[in-house]
Amino acid sequence: MTAEQAARPLPRPPGEPLIELCDVSVRYQGAGPAALGAVDLTVGHGELVTLAGPARSGKSTLLSVVGLLLRPTTGSYLLNGFDTGALRDRERTALRGRQIGCVFQRPRLLPSRSALDNVMLAVLYAGLPRQRQESAALDALDRVGLAARRNVLTGQLSAAEQQRVAVARAVAGDPSLLLCDDPTASLDEALATQIIGLLVSLHREGRTVLIVTRDQLAAAYSSRSLTMSAVSSAARQDAVQ
Repeated sequence: MTAEQAARPLPRPPGEPLIELCDVSVRYQGAGPAALGAVDLTVGHGELVTLAGPARSGKSTLLSVVGLLLRPTTGSYLLNGFDTGALRDRERTALRGRQIGCVFQRPRLLPSRSALDNVMLAVLYAGLPRQRQESAALDALDRVGLAARRNVLTGQLSAAEQQRVAVARAVAGDPSLLLCDDPTASLDEALATQIIGLLVSLHREGRTVLIVTRDQLAAAYSSRSLTMSAVSSAARQDAVQ
């Protein structure tokens, strides 16, 4: 697969999984126990899956593998049928920029730049034509309810507004997959509910969403809730009825 092919929208064949991890582990050179070990995980197109577990069980490491930020030490990772282990760095970057959006526990915004500027920076990596970049960023801010605040410096926004900007940044390129690493951890219950509601609405638009979270509200809306074992770092799949 070329970088140009990676930048194209992912087809969504019925019944085919989007994410397939097989015996994936991560071990850092010179480190002690594996950061992630022996994970098998399959996520279908259009699912909203929550992932929970104790500290150091490998949740964030798993998201980094799925988000193509980290290559696994062993095992295979297929993204929509593509063997990501066979991709060169340039191809992985292109695939990540166009197909995957990430929301972190902290927004990681540039405080001296406007909300629009922060989202525009992400759009540059999404492979959109130049003439569509600003409109895509504005549409994303409108989707999260911040169109009127687009010119405000992010350092002047509230914590919830900053996280909304982070969500807008993640979805501006219209990714097929949205990865969220405990996005409500620093918010109070009311604000956390707003962010979870926003993520659920984005899922209902057709995106596949994988959320590391301790928020039970997210689990209530998920198609499956997974837990990570601190001992084996294996994902135990528990269907949410």
